[in-house]
Amino acid sequence: MATYDPRMSGYGESEQRTVPGGGVSDRPVGSLVSEFLDQARRLLRAEFQLARTELKQEAKKVQSGGALIGAGAVLLLFGGMAFTAFACVALAQVMPWWLATLLVTVVWLAVGGALVMSGLKRMKQIHAPNETIRTLKEDGQWASKTFQSVKSQMHGHA
Repeated sequence: MATYDPRMSGYGESEQRTVPGGGVSDRPVGSLVSEFLDQARRLLRAEFQLARTELKQEAKKVQSGGALIGAGAVLLLFGGMAFTAFACVALAQVMPWWLATLLVTVVWLAVGGALVMSGLKRMKQIHAPNETIRTLKEDGQWASKTFQSVKSQMHGHA
């Protein structure tokens, strides 16, 4: 905490008070509470910015995983259409070109299945904003300790 110069505050003479760090301050309790609230506001803004950054990173993972799943789904649709053509041809005539249709079907299904599996793998890599959650807990502990200190200071010098 920066040192405090009572000549620079614009406040008149006041009684000395013990600040949360154990030092002595000439500032009134209202000033301490105001500073506490300002710091808490700045801290919350910083936490929200951190959360936004983390969520943007995770959204990029969702986007790429979703694109792969979508591409895989389209290819699986084509594979299903090819399989339908295969079944129709195989039942209608027993000719060598059905073998080609079966081969196309197997390739479409394999490629589509591989893309969907790759997309699902990427989706599993998405995490909660753990850093933000951790720092919010720390900030809550800091705010609680600071507020309790200011509160005890107010009761001790009322």
